[in-house]
Amino acid sequence: MLTLTFLLTAAALTASETPKTDDLGTIVGKIVWDGEKPAARPDFELKPEQMTGCKHHEGTINKKDETLLIDDKGGVANIVLTITVAGAKPTIPTEPVHFDQEGCQFKPHVAVVPVGATVRFLNSDETNHNVHTYAKKNTGMNKNVAPAGTLDQVLDKAEVIDVKCDIHPWMKGYLVVTDATHWATSGADGSFKITGLPPGEYELSTWHEELGKSKTEKVKVEAGKEATLEHKVSAEKKAGGGARRR
Repeated sequence: MLTLTFLLTAAALTASETPKTDDLGTIVGKIVWDGEKPAARPDFELKPEQMTGCKHHEGTINKKDETLLIDDKGGVANIVLTITVAGAKPTIPTEPVHFDQEGCQFKPHVAVVPVGATVRFLNSDETNHNVHTYAKKNTGMNKNVAPAGTLDQVLDKAEVIDVKCDIHPWMKGYLVVTDATHWATSGADGSFKITGLPPGEYELSTWHEELGKSKTEKVKVEAGKEATLEHKVSAEKKAGGGARRR
C-alpha cells in the first residue's frame, strides 16, 4: 500500500487563528508512473457459482485485480495523500464513511477514515459477505453482513487496515485510518486535490498498498492560490529481487 503524509512547517493554529476561506490554498496534482509500465495483472478466474448473488452490470462483474492500477497515460490510482496542519484538529464527519460490497468487490478499494469516525460496511449484493478486518491497533472483526445489511464500527486509532471477505477470497480492500487534518486519494487518472490549506510549506510522503512509502519535493502553498505537483512513483528492483520502496 502507498501512504502519503504532508507535514506543515508553520506556526500552530488556534481556533481564533483559523484562516478565512480567502486565506487558504490548494494543492492539485497527479501521481504518475516513472519508467516502463508493468504489465496489467490477469483478471481473477472465477467460476459461475462463485459469482452467484454478486450485483453486476451488463451481465458481468469486475474481475480486475486492483492492487496496482495505472492508466494509459501513466496515472496511478489509489494513492492516499494526507496533510497534518500543526495545531489543528481533524474534523470527524457526522455521517459514517461508507465502505460498500458490490459486485463482490469492496467499493472504494481504498477508503480514508479520520480517527474517531464511524465506518459503515454495506452490502449491495444479493449474497452474504463477511467483513474480516486485520487491525492491529483498532478492534478487529469478522462478522457477517447480509444482503442490504449494514455494520457500523468506530475506528479511533491511526493505522492501515486490510479488509477481506472470507466467503469471496478474491475480495480485498483497505481502510486508511488517519489523524491527519487534510487528505485525498488519487483517482483513476492519478489526479488529486487537497483544499483548505493554510499558507505554508509541505513535504509529501506517500503510501500505497504495494509501492510502499516514497518522498517528494516540498510544496509551497500560498493564500488563495493553487500549488501544482506531479509526483512520480515506481517499483524498482533491488539485488534481492524485492521491490525497493522509494
